[in-house]
Amino acid sequence: MLSTAHRYFLEVVRGGSIKDAAAALHVAPSAISRQVAKLEQGCGTALFERRPHGMVLTRAGEMLADYARRVAMDSEHVLRDIRSLRRADLTTVRIGSNEAVARNVLPAVLGAFRARHPDVVFQVHIASPGVVTQRLRDGAIDVGLAFSVKPGSGIDVRYEIISPVRAIMAPGHPLAGRGSVSLDDLRSCPVALTDSGTTVRLLFDNSAADGDGPPFDVAYSSNSSSIIRAIVEAGHALTLAGEITLAEPLRQGTLVAVSLDHPAFAQRTLQVQTARHAVLPDVTEQFVRQLIAGLAPQNTQALAAC
Repeated sequence: MLSTAHRYFLEVVRGGSIKDAAAALHVAPSAISRQVAKLEQGCGTALFERRPHGMVLTRAGEMLADYARRVAMDSEHVLRDIRSLRRADLTTVRIGSNEAVARNVLPAVLGAFRARHPDVVFQVHIASPGVVTQRLRDGAIDVGLAFSVKPGSGIDVRYEIISPVRAIMAPGHPLAGRGSVSLDDLRSCPVALTDSGTTVRLLFDNSAADGDGPPFDVAYSSNSSSIIRAIVEAGHALTLAGEITLAEPLRQGTLVAVSLDHPAFAQRTLQVQTARHAVLPDVTEQFVRQLIAGLAPQNTQALAAC
């Protein structure tokens, strides 16, 4: 089990500051500071660089954080195993995903799995891909379903499927009849995008910064993909997204997808992720296998349509 000092240390890592860690743990900042200082004294070196806008791990701090995460993960698994002895008929599968994937991909998989395992309980946590990966490392979730352009450290990619980013728009949009569009073609159009933290926004911001020409008109942004979809379906803007996450309106014809003539947007994948050091319970491992089967190319369209 983690000591108090290690628990406080990990919370500072997560929050980026002693103040945020204290608020999350409901303790005084001075208590956090004392425990971090105790760890640094025991290690004989600084674990953080103190900066004006937060605390950043040193190399020694990164090593200790990796160790503490593994211990926390092992402790969680032990506690879950002990609880399962008392409630052997109940197993919780904790999943992390972004909103659009959870809405379009997960319901059919969850329903089919629970029909065969009626005692399984699912917890679905909605978060950006970076947060999903971090929660896997911390042991807060068991399975991640996240878009990615590169694998994260400490993560096993159990399966991935290419999910290129397309320009998504209403059928009446001026660009809707094109076979493909360039990023520059979008400069004259209002654009609606999800907030920073998503792979789409990261790819867009990086690509937009590299180009020349007039600025893009990012007229709408939100942390809700449902809001973005409604704005685009109403014809107020176009957006960038994968076809998997908008399969229903694309099939119904309320939206159309146009290929982006830009290599960066073709490299994104949808990944099934687990933590590298995690030993999953048998039922969770069975769920991972069913999720992978459901994401196989011949099944993806059917899943998203449900």
